[in-house]
Amino acid sequence: MARPTARVLNLVQPALGAACGGRVKTAAGAALPPVRVHFLREPIPYPIGLKLQNDIIDARLAARARDPARGKSDVLLLLEHTPTYTTGRRDNSPNPDQLHPEEQKVQHVGADFYITKRGGQVTYHGPGQLVGYPILDLNAMETPTRCYVEYLQALLADYVREEHDLDVLAPHPDGHVGVFSTPTEKMASIGIHLRHRITSHGFALNVTPEPIPWFDLVTACGLADVRAVSLHALLDRLGPGAGAGAGSVGGTLASPRPAVRDVAAALVPRFQDVFARRFVPLASDADAASGERADVDAVRQLVEQAEEDAARANQAQGGWPAVPDLSRRE
Repeated sequence: MARPTARVLNLVQPALGAACGGRVKTAAGAALPPVRVHFLREPIPYPIGLKLQNDIIDARLAARARDPARGKSDVLLLLEHTPTYTTGRRDNSPNPDQLHPEEQKVQHVGADFYITKRGGQVTYHGPGQLVGYPILDLNAMETPTRCYVEYLQALLADYVREEHDLDVLAPHPDGHVGVFSTPTEKMASIGIHLRHRITSHGFALNVTPEPIPWFDLVTACGLADVRAVSLHALLDRLGPGAGAGAGSVGGTLASPRPAVRDVAAALVPRFQDVFARRFVPLASDADAASGERADVDAVRQLVEQAEEDAARANQAQGGWPAVPDLSRRE
């Protein structure tokens, strides 16, 4: 069966620290239209999510080609995937006619496996994990690529620290990009792609414990001494009422263990602050000029089609397993 492909640049260099200034220049962000945000209704099969990103960028570039004043609508897609493993070009895959070594480990466990053209090695996406796909024009934002990666990493780490009073490492002491609870536990990954300086792909943050058994079947990101960990597991270690931070009431969490959608909602204001932009719902027509409204409508139609396609695919599949099925594992 033909495998869908994605192009992602996975940066593993140490972050630039003060060189990036902690956020996008206010003047650059203020001159741009608001970013449209959408949380997709149900877990999305990976090929549908990949196609949606590519379709949005294609439509944007086509609009820009017709009229240089068009194609300026940035988007933030927030979602969960159905159980899926992906790997990329940096792991020196063997003969493409043979199963990838990591794919051999997860045959018949209930998850799809896709070899992509992104950077990096094998990882897992599935329910219980928040995936964010920012589609942003870095040229218009006057933002270097490495700074963009640092901003994503910093806003995820700051969310965990400030909302839940957890200590995290971002990046890893050895320079690996992501958010780590310890040098041997990773809770969030980042991998991006640039096309005409427009970003796609983005980040994945383990919220509930559901993704962890799937991660345990592979050597995620090629880091043999690092295990995946979830936000819930880290809070559980601290005991009842742990994580009382910016989202707390009277010293206890208003919602003791946040759902994926709760985390998504909490991250949006942090995106707004770091990128010096307004982030508004995709369904809103707020601040949309006539030309931009047409671009936003085009994105809405693509998102609606992706949600419909996902609903049909999930219904045809009959759902997905909550844990790996090891009974048929080879």
